[in-house]
Amino acid sequence: MEQEIQEFIKALSEYIRTTMPIGEDADYCHDTVQIIDARNGLFRSAGIQSTDEQHNIYTLRSLCRLDEDTFEYIPDEGKLRSLARSFF
Repeated sequence: MEQEIQEFIKALSEYIRTTMPIGEDADYCHDTVQIIDARNGLFRSAGIQSTDEQHNIYTLRSLCRLDEDTFEYIPDEGKLRSLARSFF
């Protein structure tokens, strides 16, 4: 099961990195991701809305942390690992 969790974290991190705006635009990002199938790493954009855990929708920014060195938002592995517990 740990292998599946690591694969999920890796896949979701990659999705966030490619979807999250860079720079100052990230401060105002309200885009969301919907987790369609956690075991197979299937995600889709759910537009601009707030987190809806019942429908597996999360704001990108809520899954990130501010990197102290670069001052950019990066995926927060701790939050993603916590989220993975809901699926595995």
